[in-house]
Amino acid sequence: MLAGCVSAPPARPPVSAEARAAYALIERRWEEWKDLRTLAEIRIRRDKRVQRLSGVLLLRAPSSLRFEALSPFGIPIIVVAGDEKTLTVWQVLDERAYTLPASPDANRRWLGLAMGADELAALLSGRVLPLKAPLEVNLLPADDAGPSLSLRGANATQRIWFDPASGQAREVQWTGGANPARVVFTETAPDSPPAGLTLATLDGALEVTIKYRDPRMNTDFNPDLLKLTIPEHVRIQEFR
Repeated sequence: MLAGCVSAPPARPPVSAEARAAYALIERRWEEWKDLRTLAEIRIRRDKRVQRLSGVLLLRAPSSLRFEALSPFGIPIIVVAGDEKTLTVWQVLDERAYTLPASPDANRRWLGLAMGADELAALLSGRVLPLKAPLEVNLLPADDAGPSLSLRGANATQRIWFDPASGQAREVQWTGGANPARVVFTETAPDSPPAGLTLATLDGALEVTIKYRDPRMNTDFNPDLLKLTIPEHVRIQEFR
């Protein structure tokens, strides 16, 4: 019995009513989004290499996405499509495609950040999926970005700066674990679609800036628009 007491995990610290309410507010804000369709301009910097893409982005809660990067003539050059099961990256001009299981590791391979498909879709929709079943929850005093909620997990800590009235996330940062990174959302009115965001790893190796043009949220578009069919002549390589 004594051995069992020694090996028992420490009790979780109590969560204040204010912190619990802030968590519920941020989670409810995430639950409000259903879909997003927009034109998107993306700038990706990996170390000193910069890539610019422009195209159409479709999102559907909780984890489906499709992005078509278009040439100046309107021809697709890269298509990325994913859902809760599979992620596909089709390099149209090279006639080559990659399929991966929808997992944090798959997103690390093509994006550079090991996050789940639901986390990625939430960020692109201008929302934040708060850490599930955190070990510790603390509401921190406001700074220049406003009040923030600190969520400590087993391997990492997530800190979310938010609007206390609407629950809209202003910034989010992960420290420790596989994703030491920070996201800053472009500020918009509480009831407006997102205008964009900047995502950067804390080591400065990766920075992704996304600007939306004519975004429309919760239009209930046809989910068939998210489907991707690869032509038979395209070489498909599967990663597991």
